[in-house]
Amino acid sequence: MPIQSTFPFCCPLRGITLAAALLLVSACGGGGGGAPGAGPTPDVPADTSPWGLRATTEAGLTTWLREALGATDPAYMRTPWALNIAAAADATAPAAAGGQAVFSGTTLQEAGVDEADLIKSDGTAVFSLEFAGAGESARKLLRRQRLDPSAADAPLIPGDSLQLPFSAGVRGTGIYLDSDRQQVAAIGEAGFDWGIYDAWFAPRTWEQSVTEVALVSAASPTALQTRRTLRMTGQLIGSRRVGATLYLVLRSYPQVPALDALASTGKTPAMEAVLNSLQASQLLPTLSIDGGAATPLVQASACLVQDQNAVKSADIITVVGIDLAAAGHRHAARCFTGGTEAFYMSDRSLYLATTRNTYQYSGAFPVYPAQGSTDVHKFALNGLDIAYRGSGNVTGHLGFDQNRKSFRMGEHNGALRVITQTDEVWGGWIRPVAVATTEAVATTATVAPIESPARLTILLERNGTLAKAGELPNAAHPQPLGKPGEQLYASRFIGNRGYLVTYRLTDPLYVLDLSNPADPRVAGELEVSGYSDYLFPLSETLLLGVGKDALSDGSQGDGRFAWYQGVKVSLIDVSDAARPREAARSIIGRRGTDATVLRDHHGIALQTVGGTVRVSLPVSLHDTPPSGATGAASDYYQYTRTELRKLEVNLGAQTLTTRPALTSSLPAQRDISFDRSLLWNNQVHWYQNGSWRSAAW
Repeated sequence: MPIQSTFPFCCPLRGITLAAALLLVSACGGGGGGAPGAGPTPDVPADTSPWGLRATTEAGLTTWLREALGATDPAYMRTPWALNIAAAADATAPAAAGGQAVFSGTTLQEAGVDEADLIKSDGTAVFSLEFAGAGESARKLLRRQRLDPSAADAPLIPGDSLQLPFSAGVRGTGIYLDSDRQQVAAIGEAGFDWGIYDAWFAPRTWEQSVTEVALVSAASPTALQTRRTLRMTGQLIGSRRVGATLYLVLRSYPQVPALDALASTGKTPAMEAVLNSLQASQLLPTLSIDGGAATPLVQASACLVQDQNAVKSADIITVVGIDLAAAGHRHAARCFTGGTEAFYMSDRSLYLATTRNTYQYSGAFPVYPAQGSTDVHKFALNGLDIAYRGSGNVTGHLGFDQNRKSFRMGEHNGALRVITQTDEVWGGWIRPVAVATTEAVATTATVAPIESPARLTILLERNGTLAKAGELPNAAHPQPLGKPGEQLYASRFIGNRGYLVTYRLTDPLYVLDLSNPADPRVAGELEVSGYSDYLFPLSETLLLGVGKDALSDGSQGDGRFAWYQGVKVSLIDVSDAARPREAARSIIGRRGTDATVLRDHHGIALQTVGGTVRVSLPVSLHDTPPSGATGAASDYYQYTRTELRKLEVNLGAQTLTTRPALTSSLPAQRDISFDRSLLWNNQVHWYQNGSWRSAAW
């Protein structure tokens, strides 16, 4: 495909000299993407707070990266995972009117902000990301099938497929369906498997990570066609699509083989010489289009630095916007130095949360400083226009689970609401034990310990910063969010309300009134057994919670220890914020039962048909008593079968009805993390990590 030149905010990079390419790419760093001839939205003035970012230059960024890469303190590399093991990993919709189809779409955190998933549908075709054949370890096949209206139990009609042009070592992780432009954007990654939590915080594991995007035309009904491929150096933190713009957030760490970042002694003369010769342009992430030469993905002039970071890091976070509507490649990019561990996006803003502290570890989980805090950086989005708007700081951290961190944030009417917790270590269902730490606290003032397990902070953009507008608990509303020993589980922000679940034995669900950002308050509270991992809004007055039931045997500690049981699906009436109630519940299986949605919020399908919401979720059912079972709450049941559990919610009557489950066509017990389901008219289609089974609802 030709590379379209629309200076000043495109990146035409092929068929020109390197010097010319560098000049042209510099235009892509600061964004653009408004009407032709309109300049990009300017950044706000420099934020001088300890958490603020400031613009830099090629020389300034060069100095920063030289100092960061020259650090010899092995404490920054914390764990054995900090070794360069990445090299081994990279060897080389709602219901429609007018009689149209009614189908479930990808479960999203924010309406209008699309998320990558393994399956996508437009109500006519179904696209899936699959393995090319038996024994394959990477998803590299894009498959298209058709929905068949001839019978309620009609299977998908076979269609065409395309071997995605990902590089060796790159595995497909998700797709976007851009129906307006009849194309699919497939995301591929190569790098470390982030199932090991502590590797997330070890910078050198990011050195050789790669992210690729394959744009595929679906205009022909019988022949998928590759339009363009992009290869970027950096690990994907997250991606979203708004209209014709695909946004990626990448984390990279410069690869400088001559430097030994784990050295415990002073730098050698040879290392010193290498450091002194480095330039920022050599260390920034790169972009290759259709296998062409690698060129800078972002320019130093489009980067920011955080002067008061407690640990000067060579980590680079790059925010990339890609124009999906352009005939040729167009992108914009911004970057800042330092790590980030959470990503949230509304339809107009992108927020990145990070810490200025290093970490210790307790098993596979990080140990947070006792008085730590989290920085939040805001970027305003308008197509390819990406503008830094300011930074803020909140007490505590966003939890121990990467999959849930985005749900800790939510924007409404320009106000960002953030839920944090202050536990230092993961305690599961037992009160955490304090862990001593010598970490420096990167705050301007000492933060007094608080008793509330969860803390709400509301940030508003003011004069180039994200200023604190309100918080809970506070002097006027001192009620803790949670009881001593509880930890934060589900959280969700919807309009002027916030919902959060803390847990140790019971599931206290708090309803927060956020209508006045300066005066947030707890509107109501509900206590039920068990906990919810995720909350899904079914209507303005009903929430669906999915988590685990729990039972206490009364023999542990203070009697508040509980054994988790089967998967719990709970219908919660929040029509009266002061008196939320559990209208209905369904417990699936016994202790040991698992559901895909507990690991990934895309593992549930919701379809609204009139006054009914249909729900489907893949489940690994454990319902077979173990040998020697006593009936105690601690009994762990054996695997019984894998099934697609189906339920119906009557929105008016507020009832929850179980429908006959669909049994898996794959007989053996297996990992269901990548299962998905699609509800279309009166059909249900179950994606069993590449194998499909269809049936009538």
